[in-house]
Amino acid sequence: MTKREKILKAAAKTVSRVGIGNVTLEQVAEEAGISKGGLLYHFPSKQALLKGMVDYVFKRSNEAIAEYENAHDFSLSYVLSTLDDVDREGDISTMDKSAIMAIANDRDLLTPMQQQYNEWMRLLRAENSEEVATIIRLITSGLWFENLFDIHLHGNEDRTHVLNVVKALIEKR
Repeated sequence: MTKREKILKAAAKTVSRVGIGNVTLEQVAEEAGISKGGLLYHFPSKQALLKGMVDYVFKRSNEAIAEYENAHDFSLSYVLSTLDDVDREGDISTMDKSAIMAIANDRDLLTPMQQQYNEWMRLLRAENSEEVATIIRLITSGLWFENLFDIHLHGNEDRTHVLNVVKALIEKR
């Protein structure tokens, strides 16, 4: 793990613990076990740190998708990586939640999320009809947001069912 990633994970933990409005660079530096100067070297402001968290969430998502793309097309890779993401606990879930809090607190941070979703939709549309691409995006977004807010109505059975439904949609193209 790089120093930058260590700082981002410390920031996510701190945001989760004290709330986005109360987090300070000093608290993040302490959580990361570095000096405030060391933190400022990587992130010159709280805004830069929060943007770094948002960017990291989508960087990690794209890396997870790429791991599946060796064996699957983008659409199935996107679904499988989302299912993996919602099944994880710990740092990833904390980072996702903290990034969403940062976006809710600063609407300028919404732009990278919108850009990423537009790119994912472009890739889904390249392989599927508009309807199937939209259904895949809505299903995966729904699962991701359910995970963020700890809303698991039916547990893993839903995820298995969703995967089977999406695979059937993809196979019909």
